[in-house]
Amino acid sequence: MTTVLVVDDQDRSRDLLQRELVQAGFAVRTADDGEAGWKSFCSSDASVVLTDLQMPGCDGIELLRRIRSRSDVPVIVFSGNGSVGSASQAFKAGADDFVSSADVEIEELVALVREAAAGTPPPPNGADLETRLGGTSEAISRVRWQLAGLAPLFTPVLVTGELGSGRATAVRALHELGATSVGELQHVDAAHFVPAELPQSGAICGVHIENVEKLAAGAQQYWSKRLARDEASRLPRATRIFATTSAPLDALVRDGRFEPRLGRALLRFEVKMPSLRERHGDVQQIARDLLRRIGGSVGRPRIQLSPAALAHLEACRFPENVRGLERLLERAVAYSLGRVIRRQTLQDLMAGLESTIADMRAEQGMIERERLLEALRASGGNITRTAESLGRSRAAVYRLIAKHDVPLARRI
Repeated sequence: MTTVLVVDDQDRSRDLLQRELVQAGFAVRTADDGEAGWKSFCSSDASVVLTDLQMPGCDGIELLRRIRSRSDVPVIVFSGNGSVGSASQAFKAGADDFVSSADVEIEELVALVREAAAGTPPPPNGADLETRLGGTSEAISRVRWQLAGLAPLFTPVLVTGELGSGRATAVRALHELGATSVGELQHVDAAHFVPAELPQSGAICGVHIENVEKLAAGAQQYWSKRLARDEASRLPRATRIFATTSAPLDALVRDGRFEPRLGRALLRFEVKMPSLRERHGDVQQIARDLLRRIGGSVGRPRIQLSPAALAHLEACRFPENVRGLERLLERAVAYSLGRVIRRQTLQDLMAGLESTIADMRAEQGMIERERLLEALRASGGNITRTAESLGRSRAAVYRLIAKHDVPLARRI
């Protein structure tokens, strides 16, 4: 059912609008001023906002500006003292429509709401997002709030965060619960992307650019021009860009190592996925949710974690975040003989995983050191040319030299 938020400081007018909209088949939330309206909007799944223009404190224009800072949801502004100046002010602030309540019947206003709602996909409900991104911490609650607001739009979205923090899950939620859900989600590996037109079938789709910081210069120019072209086009957008990264994209833009127009377009709407240590209190719920999914997929739907095992997980550190916890539980499900996973099983498996992770890090460190040495040899020890060949700043190269204890010499 489509939800309409009605904001009006006049009780009689507000009650009349609510009654008529409910009779027309809408769910209605109400607020008696702009501040209350803003709080209700931030916590609701409203698909259309109907607000009075003149209200004490936060008026309709200020409420509209706040909404536009977060969402493209249709907003209809009405006023008992409508004027050309008032209408112009409302449209400049981003209103979808402006009506004078003295010149319009209540049935016409309901019809305008129906038209606005028909052109907007409903935002995802909280249950869908909580199923995908469970937890009660402030950090993950904020992420769900951001995703709920962004999902119905066609704007590009940048999802940042550490490895294993759930970036791909957030992208899938934006696609499957949002404006591109009727189409496919295409995956692009930024490191190997060659600029070329994606199929222009006209069908709505989402494009997930993984590790966007690894796009080559030519590929960055391609996506920058494509976004600019889509923005300038008067035709409805058919493609929505989702990008993910663990790199500080804003710093790369400032240092001149990432195309500025593309960087600004992506950074405009950024969702930062919290690490598992930032949502420590969610570990037990995440573990239960993961275990339910893993157990169901392998034919052990009733398997559970003992209270001691849950307490042990909460005390553990997971460098790979949710992905690391998932890997541990996959092994625990496979190796546990009964219906209950015990703490000792987790401790034994954790020891093996930590050893594996330590070996992987050591190997990655050796590869990183060899690449650094090779670049230094090729440049004759020139730090500037070494930085260019590695795609890093001079400061980053000096940090690598110190990290791997490489003696500085003119030629290596």
